[in-house]
Amino acid sequence: MGSPQRLFLGSAGLGALPAWLASLPVAPRRAALVPTAANRLRSAPFVRGAADLLVAAGMVVERLDLEPAAPYDVERVLGRVQVVVVTGGHAMFLLQHVRRSGFDRLATAAVSGGGLAYAGISAGATLAGPDLRPLRAADDPGAVTSTAGLGLVPFAVLPHRDRGRAARHDRLAADPARPCPMVSINDDQAVTVTGTSWEIRPSGPWTGVP
Repeated sequence: MGSPQRLFLGSAGLGALPAWLASLPVAPRRAALVPTAANRLRSAPFVRGAADLLVAAGMVVERLDLEPAAPYDVERVLGRVQVVVVTGGHAMFLLQHVRRSGFDRLATAAVSGGGLAYAGISAGATLAGPDLRPLRAADDPGAVTSTAGLGLVPFAVLPHRDRGRAARHDRLAADPARPCPMVSINDDQAVTVTGTSWEIRPSGPWTGVP
């Protein structure tokens, strides 16, 4: 039987991420950074911010862009890292390439078995849940026939509650037709998961200090 799965599911602030990384049973030496959701954004400084944090935490960072990747590429990279970090951006575009590249199958098996820790921010956090339908947007360039996520946790993280989205999040969470339970978080919060247990904790901006 493998170790319990461990996930960090954030909205924007990465302040709690270093402590979470340090709490992992085996100190991660290598990380895969998945920037794919941001590929069609004009600017995505948060991708560089995540990379800088991982380097400051003492890790070698390997960029894993799922848009051009084949299943072999994904399997090779995930097989040599201890943590995978999936950043935000266009959720459906991310999901399209998660499926096409085989990341869904490969990452889900590795994370649920405890061999790979998962950190997701914004769309990357919602990806870990059962369904990404609440993150559909008219300007999203992704093409998917299903909005099903990785199913690593039984709820969908709704990020950016404090960006004027609280009322919408509450409506979605209360809708009896919702695809799954939902957890709404502010930009300075994150959900940490160990096995089947989870909690919301403070996670403000990362200051750049290890």
